[in-house]
Amino acid sequence: MTLTFLGQPYQPNSTETPQPGTQAIGNYRGAVLHLPTTVVAQRSNLKLTYRGVEYVS
Repeated sequence: MTLTFLGQPYQPNSTETPQPGTQAIGNYRGAVLHLPTTVVAQRSNLKLTYRGVEYVS
């Protein structure tokens, strides 16, 4: 799929992040809660350009 931003076409890079199952269970005022676990996203080594200056994300 080709997207456009400010008149410039580009191809999106889709990275899927696996979602772990919820293992933590807690109680709050008598209600049982399933607490989600957090996931740190992987860093990508993209070469980005802003106004002619390149930088790495």
